[in-house]
Amino acid sequence: MSYSEFIKELKLDGKLLAITRVNSDDVELTDTFGCIYRTIPKILEGETFAFKKESCSCSGFDHNTGLRDDMPNTPGGFGIFLSQGSDQQWTPPGEKFKCDPQTAEAMFHCLPKGVMDGFDALKFEAYKEGQEADVVVAFCNPDQLSALIVLHGYDKAEYDRVIATTASGCASMVRIPLNELKSDKPRAVITATDLAARKFVNEGEVAFAVTGPEFEKMLSVTEECFFHSPVWKPVRNRLRRDEHLEDAKFTGLA
Repeated sequence: MSYSEFIKELKLDGKLLAITRVNSDDVELTDTFGCIYRTIPKILEGETFAFKKESCSCSGFDHNTGLRDDMPNTPGGFGIFLSQGSDQQWTPPGEKFKCDPQTAEAMFHCLPKGVMDGFDALKFEAYKEGQEADVVVAFCNPDQLSALIVLHGYDKAEYDRVIATTASGCASMVRIPLNELKSDKPRAVITATDLAARKFVNEGEVAFAVTGPEFEKMLSVTEECFFHSPVWKPVRNRLRRDEHLEDAKFTGLA
């Protein structure tokens, strides 16, 4: 199954994002306002964004993606912001994502460090067939997510090679998958689940982030995986219910 057939089989056209670590001197840097998730529709439509430290106005972007390893300098304290908040002037309302400031700060310290591996910028662009991205992110509905999870696990004995996190949207989409490049058993990450970023994501979608090499492995097994099993047909038909299936035949089950 070719890449184009894979995309059509899962109806992922215009849904794949590539993230690559680069040197800032080699790219045209972008200044953007607010959450990176706001720019993702533009990226998927073909625009390229590249960021180094302080290119993005979101105060947490550098710290959560891995461009910086220190804790965000949130007014009033990062731990307070992520938990109950405070009544101090200029302190943003607490998000109540963690039970107390100590737990919030401990969570940040648990995040992997040193994921940029000497690079100082991140490039975001729509994935192109054959490109060598560090991380590939697929925005997907539940049926597509199920297929991607099973496809990722096709050649793996472990049941926990896909994880979901309670980290920020940037950390789960960028920092944590980048760290998996160091592992001999890289995990995929279910992302776009951060409540603070959900308003910028299609309500029927989450995302699946995987290292570039793992994505290539997933593509390599499409000729033999469940795409050619009867178990796939009902899900496939549901994904393609708005089409004439006879016009979209990519496996013997169409």
